[in-house]
Amino acid sequence: MTFAARSVTDKITVIVLPIAAFVAAGFEHSNANLYLLPYALAVKNLANAEFWVALGQDASAYPALNAVSSVRNIVVATIGNLIGGSVLVGAVYWFVYLRRRH
Repeated sequence: MTFAARSVTDKITVIVLPIAAFVAAGFEHSNANLYLLPYALAVKNLANAEFWVALGQDASAYPALNAVSSVRNIVVATIGNLIGGSVLVGAVYWFVYLRRRH
């Protein structure tokens, strides 16, 4: 959509709604997960006791957060992003710009 927009204001305007919808729908982005999951693992495994006391939690409250589940999440999110980005976005561009008019 930003390639079809002509001014900077148009480009910003057309990109806000799809990003907001992506986040609001709860979808995951592989690039974001490549940062957030290792960060969460580091916090879980390296945070000191004062951190957990201030949080009112304990590291054992997050048993599903481990390296195996993180890698699995990144693989699945990447596959979904590839399908969504290539097939669904490509279909929208075909529908809007390339299909024949009768």
